[in-house]
Amino acid sequence: MKDYPIYIKGTGYLLLFIMIIFILVAGSTILIPVSLGILLTFLLMPVSRWLESKRVPATLAIVMSIFLMIILLGGFLFFLSSQIMSFSEDLPLLNQKLTEKFTELQHMIADNFNVSERRQIDWLEEQMAGMMQSGGKIFGNIFSATGSFLAAATLIPIYIFFFTFYSHKFIDFMKYMTTPDKHEWLMNVMHRTSQVSQKYLVGLLIDISILAVLNSIGFLLLGIKHAILLGVIARSLNIIPYIGVLIGSTFPVIIALLTKDSIWVAIGAIGVCVFVQFLDNNFITPKVVGSAVSINPLATMLALLFGGMLWGVAGMMLFIPYLGMLKVIFDNVEQLRPFGFLIGEEDKLKAKKKPIKQQP
Repeated sequence: MKDYPIYIKGTGYLLLFIMIIFILVAGSTILIPVSLGILLTFLLMPVSRWLESKRVPATLAIVMSIFLMIILLGGFLFFLSSQIMSFSEDLPLLNQKLTEKFTELQHMIADNFNVSERRQIDWLEEQMAGMMQSGGKIFGNIFSATGSFLAAATLIPIYIFFFTFYSHKFIDFMKYMTTPDKHEWLMNVMHRTSQVSQKYLVGLLIDISILAVLNSIGFLLLGIKHAILLGVIARSLNIIPYIGVLIGSTFPVIIALLTKDSIWVAIGAIGVCVFVQFLDNNFITPKVVGSAVSINPLATMLALLFGGMLWGVAGMMLFIPYLGMLKVIFDNVEQLRPFGFLIGEEDKLKAKKKPIKQQP
């Protein structure tokens, strides 16, 4: 399309974009687990390759790396479930505290705004009825989509196995699609693309672990109950950029308001979340995650919004690393280089990277 006028190029890119959006929406049930399987394949491939270097057969090495992932995930879920069981024992007390706080709020509104408690309850019941009526369909759709995703997610270990086992076939396929003089350039692009996903996922896991520990310590010092669970939940939601941090920070504040008589504990919980987030933004993330996904905040926000609109929470988590992988491709294909420039960070960050040999 190099010699075509700009309006023809623009039309072609727009049609391609619409077609991609249609495929992503129509095939979301299959594409979400496959996309997650590809990312996890990049993450586990160094493990299986290391096992192979120790003379472990390739098939067994892949299976062992997958089992290692399952064991670690199972250990985390067991820890989380034990914390949740402990939390559930305090639910009656929390429910009582919530009722008391709601009653106090009713009295305050009645005294200051001259709205009777009966009118408040009637208004609240009307709102709840409307939410239940409109929310029934939403919850039904969420339950159906979640069930479909979980059914497809059971295939993720199988996807990982075959993606790893046939990785050489994918490489040979790409070589067959290009001329021999482009093979070196192609291998460099593919290598850097896989590095983006590896660095992003590993860095994100380390980042979340550090932040969970810092948050838990802060909540423990404040005397907030279930501090470890709240710290883990607050930082696990950090995998959803921007929004996850905000949602995760509300839980410790609510628990502090319900279980502590002083509002200063809740303010202290906010202070812990803000301080830890400050450390994350300025010290931890730049050092641990770095510029693995070197896209600017605007492109990140748009990817977040499109991901949420097309694939829900899964899209909000997956679109960021895939956009980083696309940027590597954009930067090294001459016709697509303007798009790489558009979504990339400032030139000072680009200068730190070793450029890939130009496309032949």
